[in-house]
Amino acid sequence: MRSAKLFEILSNYNRFWLSGRIEAGVVRDILPACLRQVDSKEVVVIKGVHRCGKSTLMAQIIKALLARGEKPTAILRVNLEEPLFSSEYSTDLLEQIYRLWRERVQPEGRCLLFLDEVQNIPGWEGWVRGRIDTEDLKVFVTGSSSQLLSREVGTKLTGRQVSFEVFPLSFLEYLRFKGMEAITPLEYEANKAAIRRYFADYLQYGGFPEVVLKEAVEDKDLLLKNYFEDLLFRDIVARHEVRDVANLRNLAVYLLTNIARTTSINKLRRNFSISQDKTEHYVSAILESYLLSRLQMFSYSLKSTLRAGFKPYAVDTGLRNRVAFSFSEDLGWLAENVVYAHLVREHEEVYFLADHGETDFIVKEGTRITKRIQVWYEDTAKSVIPDREMAAFRSLSSDPKEGGCILITNDCEDNINVGDVRVACVPLVKFLLGL
Repeated sequence: MRSAKLFEILSNYNRFWLSGRIEAGVVRDILPACLRQVDSKEVVVIKGVHRCGKSTLMAQIIKALLARGEKPTAILRVNLEEPLFSSEYSTDLLEQIYRLWRERVQPEGRCLLFLDEVQNIPGWEGWVRGRIDTEDLKVFVTGSSSQLLSREVGTKLTGRQVSFEVFPLSFLEYLRFKGMEAITPLEYEANKAAIRRYFADYLQYGGFPEVVLKEAVEDKDLLLKNYFEDLLFRDIVARHEVRDVANLRNLAVYLLTNIARTTSINKLRRNFSISQDKTEHYVSAILESYLLSRLQMFSYSLKSTLRAGFKPYAVDTGLRNRVAFSFSEDLGWLAENVVYAHLVREHEEVYFLADHGETDFIVKEGTRITKRIQVWYEDTAKSVIPDREMAAFRSLSSDPKEGGCILITNDCEDNINVGDVRVACVPLVKFLLGL
């Protein structure tokens, strides 16, 4: 690409070089953790589904750097989804961009480079490794392919990177977008009706930032439909060269429809009458795109874990509701999906358990199970907790090593003795807000 045109593109993306200011939207909860890595030597890798707010998070990091006195020209942000770059995706393009910046904008001193959607550049990790080894350069990258980034980072950047995963908005972030800041127990009680109305909207339309900011239902629906089509065709079909698009789409819709219900590769293979290899390939591609995640059963036996299958969970309930076949009993599954999304933000090891009655979620820290969680999200008029929801707790002892037991409810708040075990009943909204 001609230097003049390239410099024009870079100048448009980096207007803060002159103004010293950048628009960065509503602050995300993960921002402080990212900022703690600013002065480290490691490459910061920010991963997540398209449209979840990675670029905005990058802008928030840049804004914080400018606020602390970083020289604007020492920062370069590059959007690697720029259409004018599409015919030239290569490390040669990265080198041309970097050298042009160094020659015309920031000839010397420490620099900070932000590469957005870096998975578009084959071999990017080798180029980044070469630059950080030889120059005073801090690098941040974002990407929308979990496995692709993991493979690349694992080869060239082992021990030289720190990864963060960005999700659509948590419910706490959602309230922040709606103008409600930190919620205390007192504020929750005073605004309970409004907060619960917001939660109903959150459950239906999810937490993609642009969707949250839309007012009209028609606009939300259109945006979510477009997100699904983009994920399907750009991140799965094109990237993995899938030819049988009909079966891929049907499989994705089936998994989205059946969130939180146990399935397996063999079951999916039989349902769709496709080969084992093709089923594994399609499921892997869907997971890699972040459209869905897979929750494994907890077992100390790897063979038992693999044989038990998995539970699929959608990256966003709004996206799921837009494309899945919906039924009247979906509310409980959607609530479970929201709990899953909350837990994987907070904990590294989350599983389900199929022993002495299924447990929806367990949280493992080190060698201990620290939380056992059931989700019972029924209409508030139903006050009697079904026996099946307590079955998972009946076999436990009062030994503290068994971990805390929580039943997440719609609006029931209580402490119940189940045998020797104390179970805390916590309303879902309060659970999500940490109250």
